[in-house]
Amino acid sequence: METFIPYYSAELIAEKSWMIRNSFSDDTEALCYLVEGRDYALLIDSILGMGNLKVFCETLTDKPVILANTHAHSDHFGGNFFFDSCYMPHRDIGFFQDCINGVKKQQLVEMAKERARDEYRDLIQPDENFTDWFPMKVYPLYDGDVFDLGDRKIEVVEVGGHTAGSVVLIDSLTRIAYSGDACNGNTLLEFPNSLPIISYMRALLHLKENQNKFDKMYGGHEIFDSSIIDEAIETVGKVLAGTDDHVEATGMMGYKVCYAAKKVTGGYEREDGKRFNMTYLPDRIQEAEKSMAHIIKI
Repeated sequence: METFIPYYSAELIAEKSWMIRNSFSDDTEALCYLVEGRDYALLIDSILGMGNLKVFCETLTDKPVILANTHAHSDHFGGNFFFDSCYMPHRDIGFFQDCINGVKKQQLVEMAKERARDEYRDLIQPDENFTDWFPMKVYPLYDGDVFDLGDRKIEVVEVGGHTAGSVVLIDSLTRIAYSGDACNGNTLLEFPNSLPIISYMRALLHLKENQNKFDKMYGGHEIFDSSIIDEAIETVGKVLAGTDDHVEATGMMGYKVCYAAKKVTGGYEREDGKRFNMTYLPDRIQEAEKSMAHIIKI
């Protein structure tokens, strides 16, 4: 490295399992995870692309690193382009390919400078810690797929909702589910590639079938115990029945959305003390699911 900037830090969360975050900034808005087996290591998501994540992973493991994304949003695949290939939920591949065109190294440098603590801001340069986003080899992920790392197996469970293809990866050895944005305290179902609420309910019930395999859910932004799934099913059920709090708000895309549960004044937490919450579009509750099929470009 030309300059010493601590782009990443890692925390051991279980046996040969690390949580990785950007550490040059006080804003730790995204998390990714590295799980090491006897033969391979699996990197789950790659966060924002600020810092050479491949080089950092090599400080934690000497095993070949396989990259898998939980879904196709840029705060989960921004670091993909330091790697030769990735695994992506099959229903998100087309969206991923549409997102990566035209994003240049300098844009990421400027984004890093905006987020950096004062002592690092002037040190950030367009060096090997940044790269353009470019078409890469993508392998599709399907429900029921398994990553065999040699002495531990990571199972793929499709939980479409936040995006059409969102997946949760379960490591039954450590009883951890790596859940991306599939089910958390601010589950956003307001995007063009989100699914209708009725489809999300089916996905949550499928995740519930696998709940006995894990105790903790390490997500892309938050960490919960597995009981948040039950809160999610309860909350989504109220949305489907029309009995949720239906709180109008402005969504990330700038248009009107609804939160299923009221939040405390000026805060993030639910008013009733429960943890799961979600945004949704009122006209996408019972809507028939549209085809999200895309051609995979290799």
